[in-house]
Amino acid sequence: MAYMDTTKRNITVEQLKEMFQENGIGIMASSDADGWVNMAIYSPPIITAEGLLVFGATERLTYKNIKENPRAMFMFVCPDKGWKGARIRLSLVKDETSGPMLEKVRERFKEMGYYYLASEICHALYFKIEEIRPIKG
Repeated sequence: MAYMDTTKRNITVEQLKEMFQENGIGIMASSDADGWVNMAIYSPPIITAEGLLVFGATERLTYKNIKENPRAMFMFVCPDKGWKGARIRLSLVKDETSGPMLEKVRERFKEMGYYYLASEICHALYFKIEEIRPIKG
């Protein structure tokens, strides 16, 4: 499934999977019910077979905002690859506080060496992709 942007270039979910394997930086933007925006560094998500993006979350401001306003943006950029990246518009569809996906998210953080953060992750947030846009254009 491909998503169209205003420059008529498509970015597919398969291309996102490849991009998320690159050395890059992820930033999640969320806003509360009043529209106050927060941005936080986030690791690339797990992509499910259904094309949902799953992020691990702690009980901090981004999670609070997403509970108040289930829409968010995730930007992933690879500076070493000519600023290749994507801006992804998201809608929350599910919040799990236990189960195999939450454990998988925690394990990924441990593999990256973030043991303390892995212990703080208490939510697996499933998002539907509403739109994928390139970084440039």
